[in-house]
Amino acid sequence: MSGKGGDFVNKYEVMFVVSVADEDSIQAAIKTVQDTITRCGGTIDKTDEWGKRHLAYEVKHQTEGYYVIVDFQTEPSQIAELDRVIKIHEEIIRHIIVKLDD
Repeated sequence: MSGKGGDFVNKYEVMFVVSVADEDSIQAAIKTVQDTITRCGGTIDKTDEWGKRHLAYEVKHQTEGYYVIVDFQTEPSQIAELDRVIKIHEEIIRHIIVKLDD
C-alpha cells in the first residue's frame, strides 16, 4: 500500500501518559494526538483509554498518569511530526511510538 510521496503506509501504536490534572486536559491531549495523526494523512484504527494508573516512579512531579494507546496507520515520514507535537504538549508526560508488525 503506497501513500502520497511514495512512502509505504505502516501500522503504529503510540502509548502516552497524560498528567491527571482534570478530565478536560486529558481529553484535549488525546484530541491533539488524534488530530495530528489525521492531519498528517494517517488513519486511526483504535483508541484505548486505560485510565488513571499509579506511575512506577515520579515523572515531572507526577505520581499518577492517565494512560492512552492509539493504533494508527501512516507513512513513516510522518512519525517525526507526531513525535514533535507530543513532546511540546505540556500535559503529556511520557510517550512512545512503536511500529507494529504486519
